Amino acid sequence: MEKIPFRQYAALLSQYLKPQWLRVTLLAVFMLGGIGLNLVKPQILRYFFDTAEAGGETRDLLIAAGLLYIAVSFFRQVVTLVSSYLGQDVGWRATNQMRGDLAHHCLQLDMPFHHEHTPGEMVERVDGDTTALSNFFSEFILQVIGSFLLLGGALVLVIREDWRIGIALTGFVIVAILIYNLTRNVAVPIYTAEREGYARLFGFLEERLTGVEDLRTNGGINYTMDRFYDVNRDVYGQAVKAHVMGEVLRMISGVLLAFGQVLTMAMSIYLFREGVFTIGTVLLVIQYVVMLRGPLVMMNRQINDLQRATAGLKRIEEFYRVTSNIVDGTEALPASDALGIEFDAVTFGYTEDESVLKDVSFQLQPGKSLGLLGRTGSGKTTITRLLFRLYEINNGQIRIGNKPIEDIQLDDLRNRIGLVTQDVQLFNATVRQNLTLFDSGISDGRILSVIEELGLSEWYQSLPNGLDTLLEGTGLSAGEAQLLAFARVFLKDPKIVILDEPSSRLDPATEQRIDNAVRRLLKGRTSIIIAHRLGTVQQVDEIMILADGEIEEYDERKRLVRNPDSIFSQLLKTGLEEMIQ
Repeated sequence: MEKIPFRQYAALLSQYLKPQWLRVTLLAVFMLGGIGLNLVKPQILRYFFDTAEAGGETRDLLIAAGLLYIAVSFFRQVVTLVSSYLGQDVGWRATNQMRGDLAHHCLQLDMPFHHEHTPGEMVERVDGDTTALSNFFSEFILQVIGSFLLLGGALVLVIREDWRIGIALTGFVIVAILIYNLTRNVAVPIYTAEREGYARLFGFLEERLTGVEDLRTNGGINYTMDRFYDVNRDVYGQAVKAHVMGEVLRMISGVLLAFGQVLTMAMSIYLFREGVFTIGTVLLVIQYVVMLRGPLVMMNRQINDLQRATAGLKRIEEFYRVTSNIVDGTEALPASDALGIEFDAVTFGYTEDESVLKDVSFQLQPGKSLGLLGRTGSGKTTITRLLFRLYEINNGQIRIGNKPIEDIQLDDLRNRIGLVTQDVQLFNATVRQNLTLFDSGISDGRILSVIEELGLSEWYQSLPNGLDTLLEGTGLSAGEAQLLAFARVFLKDPKIVILDEPSSRLDPATEQRIDNAVRRLLKGRTSIIIAHRLGTVQQVDEIMILADGEIEEYDERKRLVRNPDSIFSQLLKTGLEEMIQ
């Protein structure tokens, strides 16, 4: 397993902790204060026991020492509580920021990547791996430094009492640290395998739950459960290995600490018999040795956590190395009312050995509409995906607004194109957020205007909380969901509109409600309508019929209608709509 250099950890800490410098500083102050209070407590105990042993008028002194010990212990708990809060706050702020960065990176990757990796796997990568880094951000450096300071302080105070026992304990601590360091990377491969196992499990669950309807209707439940047990059994095995490795590391820590305590007690008894130590000093030294357990256990735990963090960091680093093949452009589109579209000898395939589009060329002038016909698999949807630049073409050139598509800024390109499909994605969010896609810059007045224009006023009036009503994916008919999709496009106000026969699943009454809205939406805009029914393309300017990725027929609709030999004219005469399904 390749080691991660220290500078990489340092760079990661700097990137995500630097913006929280004030919180990190407060955390360091409270942790150092806790160390100081820890070192003071054994001194108070020694004073108490030696004073009690001396006898005489000691009652008030003992009471004062006892009260001081209680006060120090109380403040130590307060400091621990504040340190714990600050540590968790810093850690979760840092990991949440990393989650945001990973999610943004994931959304920027091209579609081939998302076809290869399931959403469940991405959830585990974005959430699970960053959670493993939470302790690294919140406590690792400060806890390790704090542990070294506590170790150093305790050893110095023991050496003050007697150099012999001080040297013996110092040697023990050095050996323990060396042993811990040797185990630093032992568990990384095991923890990496555990994280990858969980990623496969979540990916499997996401994929099967998404297709639960098909599984039920086709009798796939038993097979799915068999596969689930296989995947879960693999995760179980990896988790057991990771847990056993953690226990082995803790066992090593326990054995070392037991040896240190035996060494200390033997030397303390010897020094007491020699008259060097008092009972209070013996107790003091034993307390400091017991105190060493905390830093050594902490360092062992932090090394264990660092190994988990290293596994997560390696996977995150691997994820960041995945880059999109689609490079963002630098030019903005013209601010005109409509944009022209041009395909010039475009060839494209989702795989290298099979082309979906073959030498496709057409030019759609600004403000014109194109009806796109063809059987399933002919390339209709692929053309729309290429317009959004979800994929890079293999050969040829696509131009939008007379600009090569690869030169256009991706955000500008996708903001200028609106798409309405048959499948509408509704989010567990408010009506306002579903309509605006979480764009807070769109005013309620504009939203209500679009709702009225689309004939959704009656539906809107039925909502208990208006635009703040929560949509949970239920309670909307297919027609209402489709109308919401139209409202999204209206609010976006694109220059190019693509309609993938969105009204094909609507009842006649609902379809009639959106006909006028669709005409207004297309007016003054360049549009492509993927048609599954001939009646849909009766108002378009041009017709293109695709077959096996090639243009079978392309011309003005009126000219094709007048030509009795055209394919489109024959379809109109015979009414063979199944020919374009």
